[in-house]
Formats: sequence, C-alpha cells, structure tokens
Amino acid sequence: MQKKAVIGAGAAAAVLVGLGGWWAVDAAVEDQTTERGTCGGATWELSAEAEDGGTEVGAELQSSGPGEEWQVELTRDGSVLLDGTRTTDEDGEIDLDAFSSGNPGDATYAVTFTPPEGEPCTGTLGS
Repeated sequence: MQKKAVIGAGAAAAVLVGLGGWWAVDAAVEDQTTERGTCGGATWELSAEAEDGGTEVGAELQSSGPGEEWQVELTRDGSVLLDGTRTTDEDGEIDLDAFSSGNPGDATYAVTFTPPEGEPCTGTLGS
C-alpha cells in the first residue's frame, strides 16, 4: 500500500512540475512579441519585451544600402516614444530602442520608417 502512495505522490509531483514548466513558457511568450514585414524593398521588425518593470521596444529596418536617411517614429498607443532622422549603417540597417511603461501586451506599438522619396513603411504590434 505504501508503494502505491509513493508512486501516486511521485506522479502528482511530475504533473505539477510539468504544469509549472508550461506556465513559465506561456509567461515568457507573453513577455515578448515580434512582428516583421516588408515594403518598398526594405524589411522591418518591431518587438516589445518585458524588462525592468516596463517594456523595451525595439525596431529595425533593413534597407538597400548604407548612408540612406530615413525619418523614423516609434509610438505606444499613439504617444511618441522616439522620432527623428536616422541614417542606415554600413550594413544598410537602422536600429531603434526605447523604453515604455506597462507590459508588452497591454498597448499597441507602431513604427514608421519614411525614406526621403517613396512610401512610408509602417509596422504595428499589439492589440
């Protein structure tokens, strides 16, 4: 009878550990989200990740070449986190990082990269 109780307790512990692992994976998924897209020969990526009691928002643009100037704007629910002109690096990339309050899933983030000539590239992430 004691063997059955020990086996039962061991099985229950394994189930709890498994559920705890699933919860940790599920929580990690909610802590970071990413969207990607293309427009006008460029590719963009927008991500939001929980960090230090808030959200780190990152955006990247991969363009056709170095030295291009782009107007950029990064927002959270319409409020500007970062804007200005950025120049692509030697790899044709622009990287943006900003910090926001709240959790990654409780807001809508948007990035707009606008070249001097051409259509803006806009990406959104969130609700």
